[in-house]
Amino acid sequence: MRLLLAAAAAAITLATSAHAADLVQEEPPVAIAPAAPVYIWSGPYAGAFVGYNSSNFDQSGGPDFDGEGWVGGVYGGYNFQSGNFVYGLEGDIGYSGLDAGGYQSATGGAVTADDGNAFGSLRGRVGVAYDPFLVFATGGVAVANKELSFGGASDSNTHVGYTVGAGVEAQVTDNITSRLEYRYSDYNSQDYDLGGTVVSSGFNEQSIRAGIALKF
Repeated sequence: MRLLLAAAAAAITLATSAHAADLVQEEPPVAIAPAAPVYIWSGPYAGAFVGYNSSNFDQSGGPDFDGEGWVGGVYGGYNFQSGNFVYGLEGDIGYSGLDAGGYQSATGGAVTADDGNAFGSLRGRVGVAYDPFLVFATGGVAVANKELSFGGASDSNTHVGYTVGAGVEAQVTDNITSRLEYRYSDYNSQDYDLGGTVVSSGFNEQSIRAGIALKF
């Protein structure tokens, strides 16, 4: 009798355990969404740009006159990144075609700014990354060469000034970025000797530029 009771108890225990195991359902695996890509802006880069300039020349002894023309050149720099904050140093060198001229009372005729001049700048950059975009501001020292002419006489000078601007940069691939940028530059006055008549002129420029760069 004892053996029968023990066997019955063991059978009941096994049946209860099997039934409890049947009630336990395996939870389906939780799907893990792929992590959003993280774009790293730090490091060196170099690229090329094209754009359009509008210039305003101020001159002693005459009214201001305006000019405009296409610009193009190359740029490069180095970015550092801390979280979403991006900062660095950038330089550019370019060339612009310019169509400008205005009356100058000292010469008694129209003074023209000849087509073509070289320019460059060295600037700091700060921005905030909203991947895959970077919104940035920039500012620094600018240098430009200008040539003024009157009749058969001409003279050229190098102007020093400042440049400030802002723009948006986009990460096209891991190694290619594109940008759209606005820049304002203001240059000091220089004296031009036009056939014995000295004309003092400075100028400022506004520029819209589009560029594409390779990250290294």
